[in-house]
Amino acid sequence: MRQRFRPRRVAIFLLSVAAAVPGSALATEPASVSSPTAETSPTTAQSVDNATSPATPTADASSSPTVSVAPTPDSSPSTSATTTTEPSPPATVLQTATVANVSVDIPTGWPTVDLSADPTACVRFDKHAVYVGTPGPAQDCPAIVAGRIAAILLQPLPSELPFGTVILIPGTTVAPSPEQILAGEIVARVDGSDVLVTATFGADVGEAVAALKTVSVAAARVQSRGLVVPTSFLATAALADPPPLDRTFTWHHGPGFDACTAPALSTMQAWLASPYRAIGVYIGGALRGCAQPNLTSSWVRSVATLGWTAQPIYVGVQAPCSNFTSKITYGQEWNQGRDAALDAVSRARALGIGAGSDIYYDMEGYTVGTQCSGSVRAFLSSWTDTLHYNGYSSGVYSSLASGIADLAIGAGQPGFVAPDKIWIARWNGVPDVYGDAPYVRDDQWSPYQRIKQYRGGHNETFGGVTINIDNDILDTDPNQGNPLGQFDSATAGPSTVTANGWAIDPDTNASIMVQMYIDGATNALTWANQNRTDIGDAFPAAGPAHGYSLTMSTPAGWHTVCLYAINTGPGTSSPLGCRTINVLSSNPFGQFDSATAGPSTVTANGWAIDPDTNASIMVQMYIDGATNALTWANQNRTDIGDAFPAAGPAHGYSLTMSTPAGWHTVCLYAINTGPGTSSPLGCRTINVLSSNPFGQFDSATAGPSTVTANGWAIDPDTNASIMVQMYIDGATNALTWANQNRTDIGDAFPAAGPAHGYSLTMSTPAGWHTVCLYAINTGPGTSSPLGCRTINVP
Repeated sequence: MRQRFRPRRVAIFLLSVAAAVPGSALATEPASVSSPTAETSPTTAQSVDNATSPATPTADASSSPTVSVAPTPDSSPSTSATTTTEPSPPATVLQTATVANVSVDIPTGWPTVDLSADPTACVRFDKHAVYVGTPGPAQDCPAIVAGRIAAILLQPLPSELPFGTVILIPGTTVAPSPEQILAGEIVARVDGSDVLVTATFGADVGEAVAALKTVSVAAARVQSRGLVVPTSFLATAALADPPPLDRTFTWHHGPGFDACTAPALSTMQAWLASPYRAIGVYIGGALRGCAQPNLTSSWVRSVATLGWTAQPIYVGVQAPCSNFTSKITYGQEWNQGRDAALDAVSRARALGIGAGSDIYYDMEGYTVGTQCSGSVRAFLSSWTDTLHYNGYSSGVYSSLASGIADLAIGAGQPGFVAPDKIWIARWNGVPDVYGDAPYVRDDQWSPYQRIKQYRGGHNETFGGVTINIDNDILDTDPNQGNPLGQFDSATAGPSTVTANGWAIDPDTNASIMVQMYIDGATNALTWANQNRTDIGDAFPAAGPAHGYSLTMSTPAGWHTVCLYAINTGPGTSSPLGCRTINVLSSNPFGQFDSATAGPSTVTANGWAIDPDTNASIMVQMYIDGATNALTWANQNRTDIGDAFPAAGPAHGYSLTMSTPAGWHTVCLYAINTGPGTSSPLGCRTINVLSSNPFGQFDSATAGPSTVTANGWAIDPDTNASIMVQMYIDGATNALTWANQNRTDIGDAFPAAGPAHGYSLTMSTPAGWHTVCLYAINTGPGTSSPLGCRTINVP
């Protein structure tokens, strides 16, 4: 089973007897990739005026065995190199090149280029040479150099280490890792020094390995067991990728150029006087012929800040029928295309070129034919498939009459995966991305999916600085000066909608306006001027002040919310998207939990919240639609705090009102705060008890000139004992407390208790008398008669 991960990025690792493999893997290959079936393509090369860009790679003259560029289908590059015990190469007359305290021996026939004496010298790896010193910021290179053979660059350690840098222990024999073979180079910091050595190679790694073995350091410190990573580099061993730029950094509409080596930042600044704002840069590949001392993540971010866009180019193995030494291997197309794409993704990420960006494979011109063309299509299909799997957009640069024509006829063929964009090489001097039929129809890769290289290498000068460039015309930016941005989120509040996002107009780095429509009618404007550091990282030329947050009022219910970025300068306003959202009411809400009847009272309990505030609100109670009372819903209700954490728990209420005994309708209302109206919480019908005392006149007994009355009496307003009054014949009377223990009464009225019995004796003359008892009221209500009896007193 193929390994799913590939190395990403490394600052410093150990390269001793074996070469270290760069970094930890982040780029991944697709879960499954199958080889395409046989394809058909033209059997003879087709010609067109200046259709092919010149490509005359220098053959590597070494007789060493060829090293495979890609692993077998069931294997993956080793994650650690192995010790080698190769015999010494045949005796060769050597010369020594030195930088600081580091020396390397190279064949006498190789020219030595002193970069401090000639800072404009082009560091190119398609010729045997040793370059000593720091590459100049403005190298005089041809527009393109494709191909690599053995060459050495020995330079002081730069401030930013190149992608895949390892540590070289002087005097050891190295075995390049599959990743280094794929790149066609070993880049190493020489242990015991502040010197970086770059050794390039073509199909034969022998000369590069032999040269690295001769690297020596004057007065080098003793190595513990020969494998010590310098302490000062341990902390930087695993560098994180820089913040990614937005994918639009690789898009452009208008003229551009490409150059063999990324120009110095000062050159890019000077060339702001040119009509160009797009540059093709070679980010990797075994046939990248020019050194890239300027191409760092800080350079990428800096040119983006200046307003440039860049089109990343990866130039790896070429068509199997081409004259290059590094070629696609028949039967290994999908593995090789995958590996190239994974390496390109890792290098793009290390430069801060973010997901969604275009990465172009440079497939130089070749002679079309059934087998060769099918092999190229299979390789480029795997390239595209792997880029897509890792979140990048695929592009292919090639000659119109070969690579582009083969891609154009690939549509519909089994296993073919078309690139997202094409870069047509046709040096006819016409800056037009269309009009290249029959090789590619105008309706293919259209619109915003084409670049054309219409003029080959020549010098142009702007701002006093000259570069050898190819001319390009680009149509890859669907925005074309229109504002762009994003509708990040829409949140519903009480009778409101809030939209958040960002918006930028490429014609200015100033903040622009954003307009919001609700249901296509009501609208509001705001400035997209809030600080968004993530946007500043992705669009350094624009800066961070492009965030927006816009709130509009709208009735409760479902609504369609649309945002537009308002254009500034050329172009038209752009839609940022629409969302459908359910808007909540701003009216208060709550619940009428219960109503309980007391003696001449009703008590209502529940909770109420107003979505416009987390403060307590008022609740109003009506009885029979007339009498009413207000209270604050401010009692602690932890269940409500749990259900509505933004509001908190202080929203419970308990409200009591007096009312006559009988059946009543009780209604509760939550009183509105802010927008909205008060809300009914519900109504209940309840039977209210009287608050008058009640009881019983159990018995009356006559004694000699006396009457004794017995019974019980309770007032519902209290559980304390009350008084009972006895009248004889409606005149004479006496009072007593109904406080005698009556367990039967305690059982019947447990809330009142048993202490409510009475026994009251009065003197009266002999004869017939009327005896009446009254329970004396306490609190609300009036005293209640307990009954009368007629009795004959002896």
